[in-house]
Amino acid sequence: MNKKSILAAILGAIVLALAVWGFLAGQKERATEAQREAPVKAPSRVSQVQDQTAVTLDTADQKQSGIVVVAQQAMAHRPMLQTFGTVLDVADLIALRNANVAAQTQVDKAEAALQASHAEYQRLQSLHRDERNISDKVLQAAAAVWHADQAAWRAAQAALTAAQQTASQQWGDVLAKAADANMPLFTRLVTRQQVLVQVVLPATTALAQPPAQARVQSVNGDFHAATLISPAPRTDPRLQGASFFYAVSAEGLLPGMAVTAYLPSGTSLQGTMIPGSAVVWWQGRSWIYSRNQPDRFVRHALPVDNPVDGGWFVAQGFARGEPIVATGAQLLLSEEQRSRIAVGEDGDKQ
Repeated sequence: MNKKSILAAILGAIVLALAVWGFLAGQKERATEAQREAPVKAPSRVSQVQDQTAVTLDTADQKQSGIVVVAQQAMAHRPMLQTFGTVLDVADLIALRNANVAAQTQVDKAEAALQASHAEYQRLQSLHRDERNISDKVLQAAAAVWHADQAAWRAAQAALTAAQQTASQQWGDVLAKAADANMPLFTRLVTRQQVLVQVVLPATTALAQPPAQARVQSVNGDFHAATLISPAPRTDPRLQGASFFYAVSAEGLLPGMAVTAYLPSGTSLQGTMIPGSAVVWWQGRSWIYSRNQPDRFVRHALPVDNPVDGGWFVAQGFARGEPIVATGAQLLLSEEQRSRIAVGEDGDKQ
């Protein structure tokens, strides 16, 4: 091999070595640049604690987020029997009152006519006895008028009794008497200060005594205090159980609406009250967060079958008696969702 061939081979090897070195150096530089530009992944705040989801927030983040924690408030509460009810239209009750008024008017007119004809008969009878100052025919005519008025009075009285009995059969004695006497209860129903709710028990459920106070929940979730009026003389064909009439504030309720009723039953239980502001709804269920460490919050499913004023009653030992997040539960739930989204994105990249 001559000198020129050797020199060319050496130069070719040098060029190839430089090209390989340049390629490798470029790859390393690009990897370093990508690493510098990659976002810094923050550690997840969500973890699992004894099969329950927990969110970790330090004191500064809690303060910045406005999270407020309160101790569980002890209280005694009677268990609630949950059933259903319907807001009734009282137009028929109003019509029955009008029928009563009309019947009473006829009774009053008949009674006035009877008193007048009786007095006239007695006057003529006295004259007839006094040397027959009037004829037998006139006295007999007066007696006929009196007896006719007696019959008319009895018929009017029977019509009034029938109207009253019809009202009692359809609405019960309490509502029938309230309508007949235009009592304040009837006035509140007619003027829609209150509505009439019929609460019906399932056929297999019995109460020794209907509770004087109950609660009803409308379809939008609002609760209303309910005051017992009387047992109802009818039931709902769908449930076939005992039925009761309750008076409820008319706010947000219209005739025909279905409501959920909660009737106190059984003996009082000791437990705690979970404030309504602590509850969040997710996946069709209600949840609350308790704080089991200064920086850790655990999510718990909340039973909502015992509503009370301002929140929900739970038995003793719920959430191990830990303090409850009264304000900020939605923020903690949102933090959980962000964590799930981040995990999903990481899985897609891998």
